[in-house]
Amino acid sequence: MRRFLLLCAAIAAIVWLEFAFYPGHTYLRGQTQLYVPALDRLAHPNFLSRDLVATQPFVTYTIYDEVTLFLKQVIGLHFQTGLTVQQVLCRAAAVAGVFLMAGAAGFADVLALVVAAVVNLGIGLAGPAVSTVGLEPIPRAFAFGLVLLALGLLFKERPLLGSLIGGVALVYDARIAAIFWIVFLLAAACERKLRPLCKASVPILLVFVLLLANFAQLQQGEVHAQIDFGRIPAWLRVLQQSHTGSVWVSSWAGTYLWQYAGIYVLGLWAIARIWPILNRQARWCFLALPAAGLLSVAVSYLGLECFAWFPMSQIQPAQNLLYTAALTAIACAFAAMQAAGKRRIWEAGLWFAVVFALAIDSSIFDFLCPRSIRQAGALVLCFALAFALAALAAGFEHAPRWRPSPFTAFLAALFAIAALLPHPAPINTKPVTSLADWARKNTWGSSLFLFPDAGRSLEPGIFRVRSRRGLWVDWQGGALADYFEAAAAEWSRRWSQAAAGPFTPERLQRLLSLGIDYYVLKQKDRLANVAPVYQNSRYVVYDANDLRALRGPLRLDVP
Repeated sequence: MRRFLLLCAAIAAIVWLEFAFYPGHTYLRGQTQLYVPALDRLAHPNFLSRDLVATQPFVTYTIYDEVTLFLKQVIGLHFQTGLTVQQVLCRAAAVAGVFLMAGAAGFADVLALVVAAVVNLGIGLAGPAVSTVGLEPIPRAFAFGLVLLALGLLFKERPLLGSLIGGVALVYDARIAAIFWIVFLLAAACERKLRPLCKASVPILLVFVLLLANFAQLQQGEVHAQIDFGRIPAWLRVLQQSHTGSVWVSSWAGTYLWQYAGIYVLGLWAIARIWPILNRQARWCFLALPAAGLLSVAVSYLGLECFAWFPMSQIQPAQNLLYTAALTAIACAFAAMQAAGKRRIWEAGLWFAVVFALAIDSSIFDFLCPRSIRQAGALVLCFALAFALAALAAGFEHAPRWRPSPFTAFLAALFAIAALLPHPAPINTKPVTSLADWARKNTWGSSLFLFPDAGRSLEPGIFRVRSRRGLWVDWQGGALADYFEAAAAEWSRRWSQAAAGPFTPERLQRLLSLGIDYYVLKQKDRLANVAPVYQNSRYVVYDANDLRALRGPLRLDVP
């Protein structure tokens, strides 16, 4: 019991450090700008009824909405709090999963915790725009953390519990968890000695598949199918490539694919080094999952670019490169710990350097050839951390398992240094939050707003969530192009009509015939001869009726 409590405390400390410092977390900086309005619309049908994003069924094939709504309606947690709870638990699952994998390979608890901490620094994949440790609380990030825990339990020969966790991952995001299940079942089919591990797994898988299908059928709100099995028309291809280019392999393969192929080769090299310490199921997963991740790029290219099949833009197979990066990092960490145990510090340091390099920059070969002083400094930091950790691991062999050790100081220093690495640029949300508070208290729930001079800014999406008021159009809503042809056409029409290009009073004049209730402009674009209904340091808000009643053309208030 004492060991279990200590392990829980250590895992909690690691999760807190990586959640608070590096890689950190964000909210309403990415896809939560799409998911949260949909959740709010399900919880409160009277709000966001005219919002293009909120009325789309983004959450049909996931339990993400059911869990979050349960936390809100039954337990009373705000959406942000409920999503944060799920995010923290799934990150803890990822840390625990890597710890269990390391334990199954025979490493001591302290060394396994260090491996888990280092691997969960995260790897951002620039091409498909995903990360092994998701900053945003979205289904993909939750599912991948749960899959790592399921792998750890499988390595430790706990197939029943591992299958249950894998099933939960499946109903959070089947696009990510399906690869785990395919490899698991394939291993059992090909390896007779693994079939006992699979006996309880197939019924569990079927239960979760049926559960996912039932939740999809009983989905609140919009009831039309989210998956379109047709072909992508030419105009929609152009829109997808311009707005969500990461889905199209051709937009990034020339720059990044050879880097990921190199990462895969490094992973195979590390697997060859640690092969004797892996059990059968671990060998299957270490070989098959990275290969499946790389193969998913080819599947995406053929399905989307060659055949223009709509489900490929919705499923986005190339996101499974997460498995290639994550399993490579884990294998390299294992190879480093194994070398350190044999007092081969140089070899251990080089393997650890790969792990740290992946955490800093997934374009690993570009990282190893720095082109600026900052990149050179990051490279020096990478090798310094790697060889320091290798020396600590080599000296740990005869130390008591839970005696206070230099590893505590090392991990603290690691996260302190990591906090200095590049983070998402901060956004001053006070003005848009103040604006949202005003809108929530002084406008009807069905009111429709437009930020005609916001361009690709994130502020309109933040306003939508904080105020629970609909937007006529915003840049983030263009992600509809990957899922719904009709909604994509409507978004494209609205964007070109209302928000594309530089703002002018003449364009605003033409928009007054639309069903928009309020126009939000930046202070630099405030209008003359009309009083705003609200203003703060950044924004001025005009009632559409006041603008329509104004005699003469709209003009900027130029001093």
